[in-house]
Amino acid sequence: AFGRLDYAVLPGALMFGWMGIGPSLLGVLTIGGQPATYLALLALAAGQIANRAMKVFLQRERPVPPFGSVLRVVSVKIPGPDDPDGASFPSGDTMAASAVGGALALSGGSPLWWALGAYAGFARVYFWCHYVLDVVCGYAVGSSAAWAIAAASGGGQDLRWWH
Repeated sequence: AFGRLDYAVLPGALMFGWMGIGPSLLGVLTIGGQPATYLALLALAAGQIANRAMKVFLQRERPVPPFGSVLRVVSVKIPGPDDPDGASFPSGDTMAASAVGGALALSGGSPLWWALGAYAGFARVYFWCHYVLDVVCGYAVGSSAAWAIAAASGGGQDLRWWH
């Protein structure tokens, strides 16, 4: 087992799923303020629509860890075939992380926020939740959604809850 690496990678595998996205969005609000939060929410919505459509249409099975593979000290729940999130392609967690990271970067934060999706994608592959192509496509969907919403809203500055 890799031990310490498991613990360094684990947050990337958990922060952007259904259970972790709420606290992640609170982090966006704290770091980037309302423009980044609105941008992240809209990018997540747009990305989720595209992601869900591809999952339903393509129905790619998730990877199976090879027999005798490296054991992990910690593990993550991998959705089964009967789960609505059961399809592997594209990675929804990676889509969410890249949408959130893109929202922070495009609303005036550091360009290093773009790496958030890569971190989550690495974690999803590391824990045998996805193939590499799943996370590459998930990253493309999330970052494209963030970019499109940012382009239409002045980097999130024109987004308001009410007028």
